[in-house]
Amino acid sequence: MKYDVAFTYEEKGAYAPKKDRPYVRRNNIAAIIKYHNRYLFLVWNEVDYGCSLVTGGIEDHEDLEAALVREVKEETGYYDIKRVVPIDCVNLSRFFVEHKDQNREAKYFPFLVELNSLNRHEMEAAEQKEHTCIWVEESDLGQMQMFENHKMMLKKAIGSIDSGS
Repeated sequence: MKYDVAFTYEEKGAYAPKKDRPYVRRNNIAAIIKYHNRYLFLVWNEVDYGCSLVTGGIEDHEDLEAALVREVKEETGYYDIKRVVPIDCVNLSRFFVEHKDQNREAKYFPFLVELNSLNRHEMEAAEQKEHTCIWVEESDLGQMQMFENHKMMLKKAIGSIDSGS
């Protein structure tokens, strides 16, 4: 996988970085989860993020794919993964994380995750409190309210499917 940054994005509006807070820098995965013609998103329960991809930090001891599988299982409960495909759309994004009360400078490594089935484990209570998982038909993706960098990663992932990558 190519690790060059494809684009840099700085959030605007309510989730723009706060001038009075330092940045916490992290390397993150972003999972575009697909089952047949549907895609999974997180709807946040206590903050107004709209929908988001499954994202999460890469721990020091993890490679990208291990972090991806761990985050998908933790945040969604889904574990029956058929295929993982890196998406050439690494991005550096700066934003304010309301539920953590901090600015982030996050480098996202996106992957398409195709599921074999909808088999899943129950999510931990803390994850259930933070967000709900929803499935969206591919034909309805244009109506989704989400962060611009998430839209760009999703679009690139769908383009890679269409081109047969």
